[in-house]
Amino acid sequence: MGNVYIANDRLDRLTLALAAIEPCPFTGKREPYQFVDALMAAWIWPASVQAENAKPLI
Repeated sequence: MGNVYIANDRLDRLTLALAAIEPCPFTGKREPYQFVDALMAAWIWPASVQAENAKPLI
């Protein structure tokens, strides 16, 4: 699977929702930036980093 780009506002809502989930008993509370890092490691990017000619997939 290649890069996936999602709209910036959707990425913001997703990371805030994930961060609001009950903290992990082992590692504690996660911050939104940690989810952004994890999504980017999985090749899921905000649309703002995509080339100007392309449209967000989601």
